[in-house]
Amino acid sequence: ALAIRGKSLGTDHPDYADSLNNLAVLYQSMGQYEQALPLSLQALEIRSKILGTDHPDYAGSLNNLGGLYRSMGQYEQALPLSLQALAIRGKSLGTDHPGYATSLNNLGGLYRSMGQYEQALPLSLQALAIRGKSLGTDHPNYALFLNNLALLYTATNRPEEALKLMQEAADIDLKTISTIFSISTDKQRINYLAENYHKVETFLSLVFQHFPNSPEAVQSAYKLILRRKAIATETAIQQKIALLSQQYAHLAPKLQQWQQIRQQLAKRCFDIPTPEQLPYYQQEIKSLEQQAENLERELNIPELNLEKELQNADFRTIALELPEGTTLIEFIRFNNYNFQAIPANGDAASFPPRYLAFILPAQAPEQLTMIDLGEAEPIDKLVKEFRESVENPRGLSVAVFKKKEDILSKIELSQLIFDKIKPYLTQELIICPDGELNCLPFEILPTDKGSYLMDEYRCNFLNVGRDILRFKAKIPAKVTYPLVIANPDYNLASPENTPSTAENEEKFPFKPSLRDLATSRQGQIFNSLPGTEIEGEKIAKILRVKPVTAAKALKPLVSKAQKAPYILHIATHGYFLGDITPELDTINQNFMLSSLSASERFQVGTRQNPLLRSGLAFAGVNTMLNGGKLPEEAEDGLLTSLDVQSINLAGTELVVTSACETALGDLYTGETLIGLRRSFIQAGAKTVIISLWKVEDVATTILMQYFYYYLLKAKLSKAEALRKAKSSLQRLTIAKMRSQWLTEDAIKSAEKHSIGTAAHLRELSQKSDLERPYEAPKYWAAFICLGNPAGLPLLPF
Repeated sequence: ALAIRGKSLGTDHPDYADSLNNLAVLYQSMGQYEQALPLSLQALEIRSKILGTDHPDYAGSLNNLGGLYRSMGQYEQALPLSLQALAIRGKSLGTDHPGYATSLNNLGGLYRSMGQYEQALPLSLQALAIRGKSLGTDHPNYALFLNNLALLYTATNRPEEALKLMQEAADIDLKTISTIFSISTDKQRINYLAENYHKVETFLSLVFQHFPNSPEAVQSAYKLILRRKAIATETAIQQKIALLSQQYAHLAPKLQQWQQIRQQLAKRCFDIPTPEQLPYYQQEIKSLEQQAENLERELNIPELNLEKELQNADFRTIALELPEGTTLIEFIRFNNYNFQAIPANGDAASFPPRYLAFILPAQAPEQLTMIDLGEAEPIDKLVKEFRESVENPRGLSVAVFKKKEDILSKIELSQLIFDKIKPYLTQELIICPDGELNCLPFEILPTDKGSYLMDEYRCNFLNVGRDILRFKAKIPAKVTYPLVIANPDYNLASPENTPSTAENEEKFPFKPSLRDLATSRQGQIFNSLPGTEIEGEKIAKILRVKPVTAAKALKPLVSKAQKAPYILHIATHGYFLGDITPELDTINQNFMLSSLSASERFQVGTRQNPLLRSGLAFAGVNTMLNGGKLPEEAEDGLLTSLDVQSINLAGTELVVTSACETALGDLYTGETLIGLRRSFIQAGAKTVIISLWKVEDVATTILMQYFYYYLLKAKLSKAEALRKAKSSLQRLTIAKMRSQWLTEDAIKSAEKHSIGTAAHLRELSQKSDLERPYEAPKYWAAFICLGNPAGLPLLPF
């Protein structure tokens, strides 16, 4: 835009100055101040020359330049510019104009940054009064000014007045969010939450620092969490439910078109362009993304009253909905704002981030309690080490402690998280994690009795306490029979696909370090999982359906299903691509892309979209990633989180992903993890069972058998059935296995599917009857039950 305006209008035109200013603001928002400064100075010079130094637009440039100097920490340069901008706007626009209020607010903020509170306060008060009069007291900018004044009050030891202002601002922001979310895409909602979540953190900081023992303030803090945490997910679910109703049947063709565009987008992201194709490839990706976003906006339902839904999500209502004897634990990670910080003196804006736990007992909302768990970074570090030590108990990683130190670290983590809240707990818990705690296997935290947490407490998991209110909602959807998918033929190829697998592997050598894809570490991206076919057969028998395996285990069975299955069980490889390799992220694609292996190109193609960095493998995936040709009906062989988001699982009672790392995802501020766990819930599934790490075939098959037995035969709740299954596998002895798994017939039957599985069973058959082969948590603790923990209603067919 800058180049076009410069060429068509000239570099001394006001519109060219506008473009310079806009580009400078963009650079400033990215923290690239050195690039922003000359642009702002040039815009100021042009406006001075063309418009004069008493024009409001010149004042705008002064204001922007002053803000840039403030961001750069050059307060002495910023102050005269802000004063001059205020004077010009007062003269040219009048002292009751919103623009004058903006200059007052900016100048007040500058004085606050310099610690000159006496000068800042009257300016902030005057700005608020003008903004309320000119734009109304429910305008987003009025809320912004309220928050700024609240910061000033807190810095000058007036926290009670600050809290009232923040509460008022939060109510206004809720109206704004409801309006914005009704017309925006999921990506835009997530970005909006991330950009504005600092308001939530400032509110929490105020309550934490000044009102930790005030029931009213703690209640206000938790009310705000219930109205902000994971609301992008909430909006998507509410819109999906609404779209399925007859009221919006006219949108069905657009919904189908949106799903098709999203599938095309996912497929194209996994294609491997040559360097010559790359510019066109990137253009096509952008075009598909734009089409998908346009359709998503058209599918929005403006009359969906998110504000009312969130207002109804009151902690009192939730407490009354909690089953008797249940305690809800809402964890929250937040940046702890330093209200007394003076940036001009080099003070840090925040103290180290912390974790809080809000404890809400059933039927007793007045007993809501806020507990400080301490600084977040030590907890996050221990969570990662704890997970790794469970997943790699033999010390396969250098990050794993030695046995004694490992035990001490687990105890320390348990003490940090649970010791402070233990006095408030009942046996039945609903845990709503945040931050790294989303990836913590809570149930195996050690207790002071030397047992696991799951031995003393029954743990259920939700994204946010508000979710419990959705459990009673009636969803206008019809479901069909359970669907069991297992052991896809990952090397499925079209008859015209002439290169052999070996040739493809030679052509595209995979780096062993890319374990997210090269799960076998033997050359293929996804190695065969014949053991899961045994699982599929056994689970399908319990559910009274036939399993779909091998070449028939195709992605469209899920992605293009006309009706949602009552239960969806998928036993396959899962993948999660975490941090992108730096050299790939900064790669010069014009001349280096051709030298990359297929797995590296895969990372290049997916790094921009977190929804493409996690998924499930279906038939033909290796062929696709090796650049081969798949049968048309196989599509691309990868069911990504992006795909899952757009499918219809409304009415699906349970999704079980018997796969690796399906509980992992990217952390986004204000939202839950972005990955399969969120996408399945967003697609409409009431409950998902997901895994935190790579799981072993035989152990998982036995675990799932136990799970479905307890769920369908014993009629336990989903969460309790999983807990009992874990406990049963943990205590399973060789003696108990001999009658079903270790008979000669059973081993020979397993051998038809997997020689490795048969060999493993034969090895077990030689062990002592008293041995417990799957006692270690690595075999069973990976699985968590997220969502509605209740049992299954009567089968509808």
